[in-house]
Amino acid sequence: MHEKKTRRLAAIMFTDIVGYTALMHGDEAVATTARARHRAVFRQQHELHHGEIVQYYGDGTLSVFQSAIEAAKCAVAIQRLLREGEPLPLRIGLHMGDILFDSTEVYGDGVNMASRIQSMGVAGAVLLSGKLNDELRNHGYLPTVSAGFFDLKNIAHPVEVFAIASDGLVVPSPHDLAGGRKSPDKTVAVLPFVNMSASAENEYFSDGITEEIINALAKVKSLKVTSRTSSFHFKGKNVPIKQIGRDLNVATILEGSVRLSGDTVRITAQLIQAEQDFHFWSETWDRKLSNIFEVQDEISLVIAEKLREQFGHFAIQEHLVEKQTDSIDAYGYFLKAQFHANKWNPADASAAIALYEKAVALDPGHTASYLGMAHCYGFLATSGAIPPEEGWAKGRHAAKEALRLDPRSADAHHLLAHQAFFEASNFGEAMRHARQALDLEPNHVEAHRFMCFLHSMAGHTELARPHMEEVLRLDPLSQSTLFHNAYFHYMAQDFDAALERLDRCLAENRMNFPAHYIKCNCLLMMGRCDEVIAYFGTMPAELVLPANRIGLTGLAHALSGRAEQAMKCFEELLPFTEGSAGYGAQYYVFLMRANMGEKDRAFEWVRYALDNSISVCNFADPLVNALKDDPRYAALQKEIYFVARPETAVKDGTESTDADASDLLAVRLLRHMSERKPYLDPALSLRSLADQLDVHPNQLSWSLQEAMGKNFNEFIDGYRAGAVAPPRR
Repeated sequence: MHEKKTRRLAAIMFTDIVGYTALMHGDEAVATTARARHRAVFRQQHELHHGEIVQYYGDGTLSVFQSAIEAAKCAVAIQRLLREGEPLPLRIGLHMGDILFDSTEVYGDGVNMASRIQSMGVAGAVLLSGKLNDELRNHGYLPTVSAGFFDLKNIAHPVEVFAIASDGLVVPSPHDLAGGRKSPDKTVAVLPFVNMSASAENEYFSDGITEEIINALAKVKSLKVTSRTSSFHFKGKNVPIKQIGRDLNVATILEGSVRLSGDTVRITAQLIQAEQDFHFWSETWDRKLSNIFEVQDEISLVIAEKLREQFGHFAIQEHLVEKQTDSIDAYGYFLKAQFHANKWNPADASAAIALYEKAVALDPGHTASYLGMAHCYGFLATSGAIPPEEGWAKGRHAAKEALRLDPRSADAHHLLAHQAFFEASNFGEAMRHARQALDLEPNHVEAHRFMCFLHSMAGHTELARPHMEEVLRLDPLSQSTLFHNAYFHYMAQDFDAALERLDRCLAENRMNFPAHYIKCNCLLMMGRCDEVIAYFGTMPAELVLPANRIGLTGLAHALSGRAEQAMKCFEELLPFTEGSAGYGAQYYVFLMRANMGEKDRAFEWVRYALDNSISVCNFADPLVNALKDDPRYAALQKEIYFVARPETAVKDGTESTDADASDLLAVRLLRHMSERKPYLDPALSLRSLADQLDVHPNQLSWSLQEAMGKNFNEFIDGYRAGAVAPPRR
């Protein structure tokens, strides 16, 4: 009679000894002793931590726990004990999930996940899934750090993997982990094109061409294109292509050069398979400067097609670069403005605005210059270089003008999302514009970053996570990504992971204003309140805002139970609520009331803020935890974070979904290959073959994938191999 299977939620542990098979071949007695030691420690610690041993298999084990915390503590203890004396190299993987259990075996997706995580590990480390990490995040004695997102076998979506960072444990880097960060095929990074002009001053032009190609390729919805920030991280650096591919997690690198001479331009480009450092395509264009937009479009389309031929079907629009302006002089001012704007400091932002204004004076319909102005005004407003009201008003005007000129501008919607949130405190309107940006341009990294921020701000971690994954894919090396990843973990109440990222942020840039203040919040939530009080003596003086300092110091006293000192800070803070720092001071007054037991007064302020258009968009902050069990909190949260139904996604209409049409085209294609033998032409491309069949290249690419399961190169190479095969005897 079969035992009845029961379903339950459990923490699952897999372990195995690294190099055990080789050890058995080398010295069987030593291997047997190692396995016996492993099992003895394993049994002892499972008894102490209430684990159930399900199975021993060779050099490995499978066990389950009712508590994620006990599973993690057990794993840490096992690793520490096995590192004493002669270290025993052990990998451990943990996951929290549903299992089917019949007392002798366990089944289910959770078991598969734990096994995959363990198999990618390194000796001396404890790896865990995001789900188990979520269970641990409020327990400071088990700090964890993220190793990144990984594609695991038989797991549908990328998985964020964490490592426990306790003393005595190995904390691997992403590149130490086996087989996880496999670069998806349809990924490309465009490295900064080299300025080969006689004048170094023309660097703005080569940078501009690079950025235009990045933006063009990003419009191809199924192609993942690394953002400008991460690609330009390698500018002027002699880093091997293989290393760049690993760092950016891309399969393909595009590099090139630009030579500007009078009214002519020469652009060269080449595609490189990153893992093998293999150059599989290159081309050179000599064109008149007056045709710059046509050549950008031509280059982008050719590159997209070569990637499709190499990696399989995705739809490509008819054009990827539109003519921006009839005025080459206006375009020149625009490129020079972009060169300044991308330096992200107030002086260069102001210089960029002046150049954008020169561009629109020559061409009032130049959308890209209005977008650039909106970006720069937003930066100047948030950095305090100009009065916020002035910066947001001018930025809003520029963004709306850009949207009027181009209603399908993803950048304009993204900028209006920022304006709605930061100026108008309208969460729903910000979300609406951010969604529209992504509908129009799914690879828009800034829109993904802002969507992650908005969902994190609302406390919706699971909604934020997919956007964070996209940001890490598209822009893995930028400081902005690092900060937003830290904020994501802070709002998920994973304070150790957040603090680790914030410290890296500040190591790169001590002037990162928000990173300092979110770090203070982290320290407060971790109970390290006295560090917050002392922290303002170590911050750059120009970043210390009096209201913020007083508010955070007061919170540190309140959370430490020092009511008298907290009240002194509270009284010192009140006068600031009426001045230019009014909002920040009011918010700290609210947080202090929430953490000093004055719930009614705290909720009264939220109601007052909502009725008077004062921002309370960070109402889900962990520092508001003291209010979250109150029924009033849930009602106010719905009011603050109300979002209308998302708009219908914009479709480009180029993708076919008719299986019969695919099969019919495949029949025509096979007949054509047999009768005409187009594969004998070494210059054959997907587009030229589509022209021969009188179909759109998108249709042909899709049919190859759907009906034959092959990309263009695989399909053609099969015919070519047969054409040169030796005759049978």
